[in-house]
Amino acid sequence: MKLQLNLKDTFNRVWLLCILQSLFAVFGFWGESLAGRFVLNLTFVAQFALLIVTLNFHLRALKNLLNTFWSLTIILLLFYSVAFFRNALILDNSLTAIWYFFAILSLALAAWQISSPLYYPMVQWWEYDFRFRPDIRIWVELGDSGHKARLTDLRRGAGCVVMFSAIPIGSWINISTDVMSQKFGMKAQVVSRKEPILGRAFIYGVRFDSNDLEQRQRLKLLSNYWNESKKLKIRSKFDALQ
Repeated sequence: MKLQLNLKDTFNRVWLLCILQSLFAVFGFWGESLAGRFVLNLTFVAQFALLIVTLNFHLRALKNLLNTFWSLTIILLLFYSVAFFRNALILDNSLTAIWYFFAILSLALAAWQISSPLYYPMVQWWEYDFRFRPDIRIWVELGDSGHKARLTDLRRGAGCVVMFSAIPIGSWINISTDVMSQKFGMKAQVVSRKEPILGRAFIYGVRFDSNDLEQRQRLKLLSNYWNESKKLKIRSKFDALQ
């Protein structure tokens, strides 16, 4: 029962999927090694150690929400894909191919779920000019206090809020901004927080409240405004370059 309750959280589901893909990868590697009869030789030990180290770094990157998670995910997906086709088409090792297929499926599902702004918001690190970054100014209220902030990503019912003030995870906040010269407000819950580098702001992953129809309509309006604001800034950048 406790496991079912934990799996309602996106991060716990992703963590479970990544552990499963690690197990599937190990089973696939052992299956291919047994089929090729090169178990416990020097090549096997070196390759198996490299796989375990890579999987360990991958899980650590996920635990700390590091960006290296994505580079390791791409490397593992390529490795699993090559191993799957090699065993399915060349070696005719169906069982091993199935293990690698499950590893691909688990890792792909995990990557899709955690690509939400709650954990990995889209960041245009190459854009140094703040005038053209796809974010909007917002005002965040928590209790009696208010803070200036920026909304830097908005997708899949979630957003990324960047500000210098510390807010506890699980807090409900009110986010307001100007939409077409009108004050616009939304309620959201803080789900994740990335500690800042010295001189940088906190990065919060927030989930917008969509329990009632009015909140869902406001979220749709805010999403449309966000997308139009992004397009406008892109056009402004090209006009400035010309």
